[in-house]
Amino acid sequence: MLDTRYSIQSQSSSLHNEFNLHQLKMITTIAIILFISILQFSNAFQSKHVLTAKTVHIRNYSSALMSFPSKQPIHHHHTAIRTRNIENAVKFYSLFGYDVEVKFRSGPARCAWLTNSSSSDDGSPSDDGTIHRKGQTDVASRLELIEIPSYILQEKDGIIKRAIDLIQREDMLGINHVCLDVTSYIDKIATDEFYDLNQFLEDTNKDSLEKFNKTLKVAVPPRQQVIGSQVYELAFIFDADGCVIELLRYIKEFSQDISSGWEPWDGNGFVGQDDDKR
Repeated sequence: MLDTRYSIQSQSSSLHNEFNLHQLKMITTIAIILFISILQFSNAFQSKHVLTAKTVHIRNYSSALMSFPSKQPIHHHHTAIRTRNIENAVKFYSLFGYDVEVKFRSGPARCAWLTNSSSSDDGSPSDDGTIHRKGQTDVASRLELIEIPSYILQEKDGIIKRAIDLIQREDMLGINHVCLDVTSYIDKIATDEFYDLNQFLEDTNKDSLEKFNKTLKVAVPPRQQVIGSQVYELAFIFDADGCVIELLRYIKEFSQDISSGWEPWDGNGFVGQDDDKR
C-alpha cells in the first residue's frame, strides 16, 4: 500500500509540475508576443510622427518659397563695366546724368559706383522727398566702373584696346548691352514736342565736344520698334571703351493687341547639359 500511494503521489506531483511548466511557457510566449507588438506599434507611431513632421516642414518650406517672390523681390543693384581709363568713363556717363556715388578699390583696380540719383550723398531729401544713401537700391540706375591696371591690360605701343564690338559679333553669347531709358530725361530737356532721340544725340554730342572735346560714336542710328503693344525709339552707341549702350525712348501705346511673332514652342530647340553629352 505504501508503494502504491507513493507511486500515485509521485505521478500526481509529476503531472502538477508538468502543468506548471506548461503554464510558464504559455505566459512567457504571450509576454514575448505582447512585447513585440508594443515595440512594433511604438516604431510605427514614431515613424508616422517623423513623417508628419517632415511633411509639415516641407509644406511650410514650399509655402515660403512660393511667397518669396511677391514679398521679397530681388532688386537689380548695378551693372559692372570694365574700362581702361576710369576718368574718361566717368566723363562719358556724366553726359547721361550719372554722377560718382562712391570711389573704392577692388584689389589693384580703381572702381566707382555711378548713379543718376537726384538726391545728395549725405542722406538729405531729394526733390521728390526721398532719401538716398550710398549703396542702396532706391536709385533709378547704378553702374560700376572697374579700371583694368596697365600691367594687366598689357597694351602694345600705339595700340588702344577696345571692348568686343557686339554689334558686329552677333555670334557672341552672354550679356549683350546696357540699356538706358532716356524718356523722362528727354522730356525735361525737350525744346518742343518734336524733340526726338536723334535730336537728343545731336545735343549730347555737342555737349561732349564742349566739355571733353570728344564725339559720340553711334553704332546704330535711331529707329522705331514695336515691342508688345508699345512703340519705342531706340539707338545704340559705344561708350568710352567700346561697350554697347542702348538708348530707349517710349513714344506711345497701341490700343489693340499686337502679335509677338513667336511661333508656338514645340518643346525642342533648347540645349541642356544632357544634350551636350550626346
